[in-house]
Amino acid sequence: MSRTKIILGLGIGAVIFGFSFIWFGVFNVAANVEHWKVSEKFFELVRVRSIVARAGNITVPDLTDKARVKRGAGNYAAMCSQCHLAPGTDTSELYEGLNPAPPVLYKYDKFTDKPSEKFWVIKNGIRMTGMPGWGTNNSDEQIWDMIALISALKDMTPKQYLQLVESGEHTHKNGGHGSSSSMKMQDNHQTNSGGTKAHKEPMKKKQAGHNDDGHAH
Repeated sequence: MSRTKIILGLGIGAVIFGFSFIWFGVFNVAANVEHWKVSEKFFELVRVRSIVARAGNITVPDLTDKARVKRGAGNYAAMCSQCHLAPGTDTSELYEGLNPAPPVLYKYDKFTDKPSEKFWVIKNGIRMTGMPGWGTNNSDEQIWDMIALISALKDMTPKQYLQLVESGEHTHKNGGHGSSSSMKMQDNHQTNSGGTKAHKEPMKKKQAGHNDDGHAH
């Protein structure tokens, strides 16, 4: 048998296998089922290389500016903390229901290697992960403010975080929720005497009430 016929046969076999794999639903897309290791590694490589290829020319501002960190707190509390958690919060219903699990940003903020890549991810989102593209309703400056807050989270106590949230505003989509956002965060960040662990019930309470402003977070 000639090499051409062998290659053609292998190609046809691959096509038939791929079609059958998809048509008969072999791959389980349920969020409560873990990825196969091979598909997890593949999707991770695709994600990383896609972000790196698109974030190279983004200019990073000063992320140590305290005013920027303060401005980012309200929007982070409103848009990010349900999935990525915050100091004083150990879990949430959204966090537990997502697959892949969102990175816990106050424990480990390096969901990408560089601030420019963080910016690209937050602005554009990532398909099929539950990560929305926040650039639809937020300016570049608002996104950089959130990144400045994320960069400061690892050194922040629950009390310091809550104070920042209470002193700032939730300003995405040109809205300013101010004290309303802060009061909801008080429910979310009730801590024990050590000030390190949030109870699950307040988190559920916050999730139910936060959508009162018409946004789904």
